[in-house]
Amino acid sequence: MQIRRDQIDPDAARVVERIRQSKHEAYLVGGCVRDLLLGRKPKDFDVATSATPNELRRLFRNCRIIGRRFRLAHIFFGRKIIETSTFRANPRAAADDQGENGNGNGSGKSDLLIRHDNEFGTAVEDARRRDFTINGLFYDIDTEQVIDHVDGLVDLEARLVRTIGDPDIRFREDPIRILRAVKFAARCDLTIEPETYRRMMEHKGEIAKCAQARVSEEFFRLLRAGAARRSFELLLGTGLLQVLAPDLARALQEEPVDEPGRIRLARFWAYLAAVDRSTISHEETPSDALVLATLLLPPLRDALHPDTAAFPNPGQLVLQSAQSIVEQLKASRRDSELARQILLATRYLFPSSNPQRKRPHLDNREYYRDALRLVEIVTDAESSNPELAGRPLPAPEGGAGTVAEEVLPDDLQPSAERAGRRRGRRERRPAQPSAPGRMGEPASPPPSREAPAPIIVSGRRSPPAFTPIPTLAERPLPLRPAFLGTGPFGSRWGARAE
Repeated sequence: MQIRRDQIDPDAARVVERIRQSKHEAYLVGGCVRDLLLGRKPKDFDVATSATPNELRRLFRNCRIIGRRFRLAHIFFGRKIIETSTFRANPRAAADDQGENGNGNGSGKSDLLIRHDNEFGTAVEDARRRDFTINGLFYDIDTEQVIDHVDGLVDLEARLVRTIGDPDIRFREDPIRILRAVKFAARCDLTIEPETYRRMMEHKGEIAKCAQARVSEEFFRLLRAGAARRSFELLLGTGLLQVLAPDLARALQEEPVDEPGRIRLARFWAYLAAVDRSTISHEETPSDALVLATLLLPPLRDALHPDTAAFPNPGQLVLQSAQSIVEQLKASRRDSELARQILLATRYLFPSSNPQRKRPHLDNREYYRDALRLVEIVTDAESSNPELAGRPLPAPEGGAGTVAEEVLPDDLQPSAERAGRRRGRRERRPAQPSAPGRMGEPASPPPSREAPAPIIVSGRRSPPAFTPIPTLAERPLPLRPAFLGTGPFGSRWGARAE
């Protein structure tokens, strides 16, 4: 295993050279070294140095310091970021020098959770404080040699994920490392070392101690790295999915009770495999909202088919099916709302056999590109297995209207009022009651409350008012949509609606 100079990003090499010209140590570190040794293309390049964040800011005009607990320097080259960190020591070592509880902030030997991680140290200390041996490798671009303080090269040869030091301590310091072990095993096709795996299973419940934002971020990283299906298989096999999203775990583990349930389960795995192919073929990684929409789509695929008979509120159907999963994954409000809009938009992007199908203009919406990509992912998955293709649901008994008469969801409806504001025009208000007009004209009658006059915007009538679709954070209606069925992707995903 050897790294050639032409494999290294020139901007990363430029950062290292400038830091070294200022008499500081600097190396490429972490995932970029690991991926190059495995013959993979790194998605980014990180630098570790003896220079402090403030010294880096003086060296680079295109530098921004980020982070509170862990201060980093981001050096910008257009849209590219070279993340540069200062060598750090293990914070527990400093605490042990002052006693078992450090400054008295700990709660005894059972509490090893790292809450402060900004102790500067040496290159050797920085390597030994990292999580896994395969991530503790440095690369010296001058000598073109890999510097290994933690036996990471040995584990790369054996294709093992192993913690640096005692796995019991490492996972108690930061339980997020359990999810990172799954990510590296899935993404790099590695095996988890037996003792590391045993301690992962012992401490997986401690993930709840971590900040929820970090847990959600690491979960979505698992699915954006080009190994979404393998990551989900490992999450399911290790029981970690039961910790993160119990409803989804039960849905995937239960045997389907009917044919629709079997198809929904097969779609789930097929869509994840298609996400991986899309990640590899596109330069841009999928967004968290797109990943979330992909996870939520299998039980909704037929209901969102363009030829499915109209439902009173398609947004409510999405809401009832997705509620529990979104709450358990603790997705951000923005990603949850975008995922809902992406799912609703696919209803108008899939081909329809109905020539009267109403299709809104969505190309200027924030979710449009992700919705197109989701349609691409679904088409890829279903083309390889026609049995998984979406099928329109029949009209419910007593249902009113057909697909051609469906009212567009409010957030997908083109807004004339918004277009008028963009042109700097204000909508005209209804006339107010006035006194008798000049020259004996009669008084203007007051507008009727029962039938208000239409509002004229930019010379056109405004669209009719619609009932807004509630967000995913709102409580769903007690009505349970019939299309959810009784299979594993029906009963569990629809449980909150009951």
